[in-house]
Amino acid sequence: MSILDMIRSRRSVRSYKPDFLTDKQIKAILEAGMMAPSAHNHQPWNFIVITNRDAINGLSASVQGYLLEKVSGENAIADFGSEERVERVKKRLELKEDTVFYGAPCVVLVVVEKDSAYAPIDCGMAAENMCLYAREQGIASCMIGYACHAAREELISVGMKESQELMFGMVFGYSDQMDGEVDRDFNKIQKWLK
Repeated sequence: MSILDMIRSRRSVRSYKPDFLTDKQIKAILEAGMMAPSAHNHQPWNFIVITNRDAINGLSASVQGYLLEKVSGENAIADFGSEERVERVKKRLELKEDTVFYGAPCVVLVVVEKDSAYAPIDCGMAAENMCLYAREQGIASCMIGYACHAAREELISVGMKESQELMFGMVFGYSDQMDGEVDRDFNKIQKWLK
């Protein structure tokens, strides 16, 4: 599969089989992330790998508590962008399952030292490397922005240092859903100045 085919076929998967990845598979995914470019070759990323279901559930419960408070608040629409998104989050929170990490067997937290200037860009490139490599190996993935709302004590309990902050979470595993096509309108997103 060409790199462009891989980019076109990669999807954010939100339903996973319980099958575990091997340590070797996870290390290869992390290595793909580590090979990403970074500003001034700073390589700000640190990866915390969590495969312990109790730890994953603890983080998920922490995020769910935050989300439940937000969707019930006065500023819910402002916080989530639209009434439709608020309702979608409410429905997800009503489920009796891991609605943050989607039941994935492997969660990777991407953390950096606080105040790393270009960390969001650098870590985003590392993350996409990881997602594309995983896709090539038949492993599904999804970036989890909501992970940033986990309680700090929960993050510390899984290995984040006091001097660090969470950029985002990622999940990896075997997909339990069908990949669908996503409409893209190239004309809506481009503007050329010649």
